[in-house]
Amino acid sequence: MTVYLGLDDALAKLDDLEANLSITEDDIAAVDHHWHTRWRVYPQDITAIVTVQSAAVVNTFGDWVLVVPLNTVPFDFDIIGVVIERITVATRYHIQIGHNTLNAEPGANQELGERRFRQATVPKARATELLDIRSQEVPANSTVWARIKTEAGGSEEVEISVVIGRHIPVLHEVPIYPAFPW
Repeated sequence: MTVYLGLDDALAKLDDLEANLSITEDDIAAVDHHWHTRWRVYPQDITAIVTVQSAAVVNTFGDWVLVVPLNTVPFDFDIIGVVIERITVATRYHIQIGHNTLNAEPGANQELGERRFRQATVPKARATELLDIRSQEVPANSTVWARIKTEAGGSEEVEISVVIGRHIPVLHEVPIYPAFPW
């Protein structure tokens, strides 16, 4: 079956296509800008140390530790990565980063990302190690927290800082997955 469109219908369809193209171009520009955005390390004070400690039990997270205080970053942001600056034991580590809009530990589905890493020597062979996180959007003025668990299970410590970038919104944001099945 062939459908014939009148000139008005064809022009309306063309307008719809142009509007969708504009939205797509805006989203592509935002994504491109994300990769060219200036990143900053927090804390900026080189003498400020954020120490995260594991529980004294193998494969058990320690307490959440505040990394970025409330009302520090005045715009929506992303965590680009975690810098591992010092470790106390050569072992396997698992780090989680989370956020909260309140001055409280992360709640359900407020984890931003996690990484596992292994350090074979103390002091580390490399002075620092950047672990990519690539979190989703963190609301302006939110807190950022970290916690670790280890293979050794002896209250190991890691000194960290985080790398932050400005969140550039797109028109078709991907919603945060409600929860992982594990």
